[in-house]
Amino acid sequence: MLTLCQSTLDEIIRHSELKYPHEACGLLIGPKEQKTVTRFIACKNIYDTMHAKDPTTYPRTSKTAYLIDSLDYQKIAREAHESNEEIKSVVHSHTDHDAYFSDEDRLVAAPWGEPLFPGISYIVISVWNQKFKEANEYYWDDRVKDFVVNRLP
Repeated sequence: MLTLCQSTLDEIIRHSELKYPHEACGLLIGPKEQKTVTRFIACKNIYDTMHAKDPTTYPRTSKTAYLIDSLDYQKIAREAHESNEEIKSVVHSHTDHDAYFSDEDRLVAAPWGEPLFPGISYIVISVWNQKFKEANEYYWDDRVKDFVVNRLP
């Protein structure tokens, strides 16, 4: 569970409302081995690009799905590492849906039943009609072997 200041959450909300009706995405960065977040980095949702290239593998659009470019992810992770920081959370929005952790979200985060990126949480922002509704963080709980919710203020 992360410690997230209101100004960072406000930045995430602004980005999510701005990208509506498409899903927004980004990464939260913070100091290594701490639960605090120091900054939000908005990322481009490349799902529509991938859908245009391969609609069988990527059957949805950015209105119902997100995909962070793997090269962007690697670059951000490398720069964070060089600053003695790390990626703390993957952020994305749901447009005209609540801030739940969908089956697709769960499958991407833990494709083999264990988290793909241990220690990284997932924040889902709900935006209805371009207005923020709610935000939830989902983090892996080893005791229950599943993601559990932390409702953000």
